[in-house]
Amino acid sequence: MLYGKRRFPLWAKVAGLVLVVVVGFLTGYAGYTLYRDLTAPPPEMPAEPRPADLPAPPRQLPEHSITPAPLPAPQQPMSPSVPGKIKGDQVWLHVVKGDYRMYLYRGKNVERIYKVAVGANGGQKQRVGDSRTPTGTFSVQQIQKASSWTYDFGDGNGPTRGAYGPWFIRLKTPGWSGIGIHGTHDPGSIGTMITQGCVRMRNHELEELKKMVFVGMKVVISE
Repeated sequence: MLYGKRRFPLWAKVAGLVLVVVVGFLTGYAGYTLYRDLTAPPPEMPAEPRPADLPAPPRQLPEHSITPAPLPAPQQPMSPSVPGKIKGDQVWLHVVKGDYRMYLYRGKNVERIYKVAVGANGGQKQRVGDSRTPTGTFSVQQIQKASSWTYDFGDGNGPTRGAYGPWFIRLKTPGWSGIGIHGTHDPGSIGTMITQGCVRMRNHELEELKKMVFVGMKVVISE
């Protein structure tokens, strides 16, 4: 049987051509996408921050630096070494000429420090009138009221009343007489070498000292 050649309409040809193009495009795109996914480098991860980029951590203070510091212990007055033997809590005096200080002790403990003036010349007393304060271990011989006593300093002003202050604490100093602890009419002279051999102190401090002094009290004078 013989058949005649079949002829397709134009729109069918165009539609077939479009379909071939679309299918080819989709097939090619799918292949490209698969290839790209398989060959593309992995995505970059955010870089780890370097130590310099990190914010500084809060500073941790050492434990000892936040502990309150203990309060300093009250300082004891500086005093020279105790000469000789001291019995119990006996009250006694120590005059240190080089420091211009007189220390009131109870036993081996300093209870009071007084600033004083001493002999105009240094060293051990050698003769009468040499203006030196003798050194050694002495004792209180007498306590005399001296507010009415006068002394002529040879300055042309005549006898000066009150030159010895309110009291004269006479010391028993073997070989020498007239040595004692007394006050002054000139408080500005305290802390100097100016006397004829006595120990001079401020009047109000002498009044305080007199309440604690007694006949026979030990008095040490050292350089």
